[in-house]
Amino acid sequence: MRVVAVEPGSEAEERGVRPEDDLVAIDGRAVRDAIDLAFALGTLDGETARVAFVRSGKRYEIALAGATPGESGIELAPDAVRTCGNRCLFCFVDQLPPGLRPSLYVKDEDYRLSFAYGNYVTLTNLAEDDYRRIERQRLSPLYVSVHATRDDVRREMLGNPEAPAVMQALERLARAGIRLHAQIVVCPGRNDGEVLEQTLEDLASLGEATASIAVVPVGLTSHRAGLPAIRPVSPTDAGALVDTVARWQARFRRERGSAVVFAADELHLLAGRGLPPHEHYEDFPQLENGVGLLRRFEHAFLASARALTDAPPGPMRVTLVTSTLPAAFLREVCVPALAAAGIELDVLAVENTLLGPTVTVAGLLGGPDMARALAGAAPSDLTLLPGEAFTEDGLTIDGMTVETIARETGRENVIASTDIVGAILEHAGRDGEETRRG
Repeated sequence: MRVVAVEPGSEAEERGVRPEDDLVAIDGRAVRDAIDLAFALGTLDGETARVAFVRSGKRYEIALAGATPGESGIELAPDAVRTCGNRCLFCFVDQLPPGLRPSLYVKDEDYRLSFAYGNYVTLTNLAEDDYRRIERQRLSPLYVSVHATRDDVRREMLGNPEAPAVMQALERLARAGIRLHAQIVVCPGRNDGEVLEQTLEDLASLGEATASIAVVPVGLTSHRAGLPAIRPVSPTDAGALVDTVARWQARFRRERGSAVVFAADELHLLAGRGLPPHEHYEDFPQLENGVGLLRRFEHAFLASARALTDAPPGPMRVTLVTSTLPAAFLREVCVPALAAAGIELDVLAVENTLLGPTVTVAGLLGGPDMARALAGAAPSDLTLLPGEAFTEDGLTIDGMTVETIARETGRENVIASTDIVGAILEHAGRDGEETRRG
């Protein structure tokens, strides 16, 4: 791992470490990346470690007392990310317009990120050494984009005729004790129906190794010129998928005492079925896939809203900006709860013109879309933007800030937050969650 900086006056500088040196081992354990580093640090026997570096092709070792390189004054370069070699028919990156944040165009396919952060991978770029490392270091769980276990269907969907057999990969990982979270992105007419049944049957055959399965609808933007034709999931399709998932959940509960497979919130709403209760989602293993996200929000919101009803902050009008998918649900849950505390809530549903009206999640709303919707909305004491639509640096998908949205709409007290109650309390001068203000 390359050293990018050494803190002046630090232990590392005193021992002669310099930028551009490569950290290659700790106490004899090879270090190639952040995962190796964590394993090596986790097995240190004493307070001082022998750390090996390479400079200009020559290896040298020094003793460092810091528990981590950072504590010794060493800043390491982030790991290079493995990128995807597939050409998935439904790849969201290929459907993005130009001019968005550069990081959005990176197609990662890195099992290390799957282990560390829950990123989904297809396993199509694993070499034998990768499998051995996963097995040796027990990099579990892994998150796998399965889509279909029929290899001809999967290869077509991945746009990769050389993709290795997926069940062989999953079976090997299962034998090694690796737990697997699977996702199935449904493209109607390709991997639903009988193909989906076989996929679920094959994943069930892995036993306890299959920790959870998410069935989610394909996401299609308005920027698909030159890409293969894919039919969006219709309400009828969504109803059939919800029914399939329910039938398999009943089987899994009989056999394993757990539902295992879950349908994305979007499928329930699209089918007009309403959402299952909070307990349906067990320990919420597929939140990042939008599975149980709304029930999880409702549970936390209603619990925190008691702080408002017990000690109302005073009359207040709040505008809550969201996307078209969750708007009706948020009105149903939030409006009466806040009304009990004397707070009038307007839920403003914003259509996504940046990516297209079929993209209905709040996290992908662009700044100009939110600004246009707010320009025509009634005034309020507090405006809440969806916190999930902003990065840690405070930027929307198209690089707009909360401050810019506030300035363009002429609104004061504009906040981006995932915590409605916390933002209201903060506005009222009471403790709340950290928010972004404009």
